[in-house]
Formats: sequence, structure tokens, C-alpha cells
Amino acid sequence: MKLSGLNMHLTKQNKLNMKSPPINEREFASLIQENSRIINKVCYFYATDKMPFGDLRQEIYVNIWLGLSQFRGDSKISTWIYRVAVNSALMTIRSSKPRPDTVSLDFGLLDVSTEVDDAQRENLQTLQSLINRLEDIEKAIILLWLDEYTYDEITETLGMKRNTVAVKIHRIKEKLSKQI
Repeated sequence: MKLSGLNMHLTKQNKLNMKSPPINEREFASLIQENSRIINKVCYFYATDKMPFGDLRQEIYVNIWLGLSQFRGDSKISTWIYRVAVNSALMTIRSSKPRPDTVSLDFGLLDVSTEVDDAQRENLQTLQSLINRLEDIEKAIILLWLDEYTYDEITETLGMKRNTVAVKIHRIKEKLSKQI
């Protein structure tokens, strides 16, 4: 797919090869819209009282825009955006002191399908509540894993070693199981 005015195209693997960042607001908005699910998910799980959802999302947008010139096309654009979003959220949380123990979540904003019955909706809300209790890096890992990213993709996204990711996923699952 060729975007007008840009030297970029999507391959069948949805990998964005970019020679230059978007040069206008429309192209940037299109990129953000295509990846809004990733950005919104990160915001839902990392938003706090001191950094509300909308402010965090805006911070992520700015960091994506500023970092586009550094995107080399070695990975999918969605992987790169996920990494920027998580890193932005983590940096924002670390910079705000004191750090809150819990993360506020507005379940009304979550995109829960109308086909999901009440029991499934309750299970989803319980899982989200448990995930909110995890440490920041654990949240990032488990959210990627729940989105069915491979260990290698998680490794690439978070800049960790594969064995570290595997061990952390195992420990996170144990931690969540004990809390149920």
C-alpha cells in the first residue's frame, strides 16, 4: 500500500519500510489510527491518577512522532510503536513521584464485545484487575503474550533476552494463578 507523498509501503507481513517520517498531519494520523489499538491498550494499563489516559496517550503520540526518523524498518511498525508506547508509559510513571500502588482503569472505555456474556466479561475484568497489580515490566510482557506475540517478538519489542522473557512469563502466570 503506497501512502501519498511518502516513501513508504507495507509488505504482506505488514512491515513498514520507511525512508523518512510522515511529512504531514494526515499521514501521521493515518499511522496512529492503524495502530490505535496498541496505543490505547498501553494507556489503559499504565494510566494513573497523576497521568490520566488522555495525557499518557498524547505523550505517546509525541514520542512516536519524534522517534519516526529513527525507525529503520528492521521490524514491523506495530512492534516499534508498541515499544515506544511502553517505554513512554514507563518513563512517565518513573518520572512522577511518589508512585501510586494501583493503576486506575475505566472499564467503561474498554472495547468489550457485545457477544461476550456476563461471566466472560467478569472474568476479563478480573484478569485486568490482576494485571494491574503486576510490576510495570511484567504488565508489558504479559500484555504482549496475551496478544499472541511470540517470545522472539516480545524480546525484540522490550529489548530483553529470550530466556528472560520465557522465565518472566512463567513467573507471571504463577503469580496470577496464586491471586485467583
